Amino acid sequence: MRKKLHLAFPYRQRFILHIDLESETYTSIPMEEEEAKRYLGGRLLALMLWDRFAEYDQLEEECYERGNPVVFAPGAAVDTPLSYCNSFTVVTKSPVTGALSVSSATSSLSGAIVGCGYAALVITGRSRKLCSFSIADGEVTFSDAETYHNLTTVEVAKKVGKEHMVVIGPAGEHFVPFASLYANNQNITQGGVGCVCGMKNIKFFTLSPHSHGREAYDSHRLGLLNQSYLKDLGKTRMGKMIAQEGSIALLSEANHHGWAAIDTYSMRVDGRLWGLCTRSVPKGIPLDDPSFPICQNNAPLDLESAMALGSNLELFDSRSVQQVAHRCLENGLEVVSTGAVLAWARSCRREGKLSFLPDLQRSTAVLYLRLLDAIAYRRGSGEQLGIGLSALVNQYGGSEHAFMVDGLPLPPYDYRALPVQALLVSIGRRSVVLGEMLWGNHYHRGREHRLVSWALYVQKLTYACESVGLCPWVTLPSFNHRLFHFPHFSFARRNFSRLALLASLGEGYEISAHAIRSYGDEALHLQTTLDDRLLQREGRYGSLPDQLLVNGKSNFRSAQVVPLARLLDAYWSALGRK
Repeated sequence: MRKKLHLAFPYRQRFILHIDLESETYTSIPMEEEEAKRYLGGRLLALMLWDRFAEYDQLEEECYERGNPVVFAPGAAVDTPLSYCNSFTVVTKSPVTGALSVSSATSSLSGAIVGCGYAALVITGRSRKLCSFSIADGEVTFSDAETYHNLTTVEVAKKVGKEHMVVIGPAGEHFVPFASLYANNQNITQGGVGCVCGMKNIKFFTLSPHSHGREAYDSHRLGLLNQSYLKDLGKTRMGKMIAQEGSIALLSEANHHGWAAIDTYSMRVDGRLWGLCTRSVPKGIPLDDPSFPICQNNAPLDLESAMALGSNLELFDSRSVQQVAHRCLENGLEVVSTGAVLAWARSCRREGKLSFLPDLQRSTAVLYLRLLDAIAYRRGSGEQLGIGLSALVNQYGGSEHAFMVDGLPLPPYDYRALPVQALLVSIGRRSVVLGEMLWGNHYHRGREHRLVSWALYVQKLTYACESVGLCPWVTLPSFNHRLFHFPHFSFARRNFSRLALLASLGEGYEISAHAIRSYGDEALHLQTTLDDRLLQREGRYGSLPDQLLVNGKSNFRSAQVVPLARLLDAYWSALGRK
């Protein structure tokens, strides 16, 4: 057997761009080789940089934005010619939970950051007035942005006319707690990152990359790797649909396994979900056609938007949901929290509360569009609804209709059908557990340790994918076997081995599968440590609303209601925490 050749290429130098808004200065910081190899990119690098640049003595103040950095970190291999290798991570302290807000997305923005010559962007301080800045040719130019005040994200994008840009909408400017970011025509981040940028007085920034991708250190091996990923995706119907339609394709499984949030979890299944599902795989289009790449921002609707703004609000017309999702993008409103607030308002209005709102039972897209505008600009009824779900419950009641963990609304999945997903979300982790969505709930008493090992594997695999830049949806074939969807033995090893090869081809030196797994492991522990420090907590934690633990009204068998206490006990024992 021919021995594998080691990559005989030197390590490539990488830089961190630090932008200080208060002094309107910037610094390009070279990364030492040892440091760059230890943190690689994505989530792990973003967490490390946030910890390094955070001013902890200023994070407890009412306006803490000066000491709270915002970090953008793409995966290390996003500039290789793989269309599905394009993820980046955004980290800042959330104004909603008080812990870190860590969000990952897949977009051409990741390649733009690397194309400008940087492994990450770190934004600190606070501008004295509404500002913008542009990154081009190794320089950062600051500008006044007062003329863009109260403009929507799409209006700003049209006026500026740049391909790569990050913008906040009116919601961020008016400090709505669930404000999000517009990034290359995509609505990203949870936990109020748009609100933090509004506090920092950043309206937008643009990037003008001077390089557009690069060749791998071994093009032949990269081509073989690409073929193996596409071959796995093309083996099954769901793999093809995910590759060509995006995450919305998974919604077709919700009626089989009951994990869609329908009218605030009041039903397990609903035939009307077909109106939000993709119809079929396009005929005659090859899987690797560049017009239909996986994880690009050309999908009209994604899974979480369809459920948060569709099934959770009993709005089952795909075109109407797309309108509502697009208005959230324009106003800079994060879809999951927005859907949770509107769903809570519908339920409370039905009980005679919130008399300042119109009747929301016969909801239409037009009615929701008006409410979204009001929330973003904090006008009229939006002044009340724009304070966040936790504050709304404290002021008006209706806690039985509010589904939150640490004040942050839950993503729109019915967790009674997803025990591993429920375990993760109860501790503030939002990794998607693909195996459960494809094959449903398989909880049996006494199998808690098996489910915990699954949760840990999903976290480490997702975080390792983010470090390299690979879209996590590409790993779906690993969970696509009816009997062996739990990733064990060769399934688990193969995912990390292929990630290691991708990282090696991107970095120019051999990276082992064990090292790739350690990136995920270290990211998991670093985020837990930072959250413990910010929230001043020790030991075990985790919670879900009582309705998701004891309520059987949605036709679930008692054995399928999430045994959270036992799962949490096994999870923290596995991590060695008392």
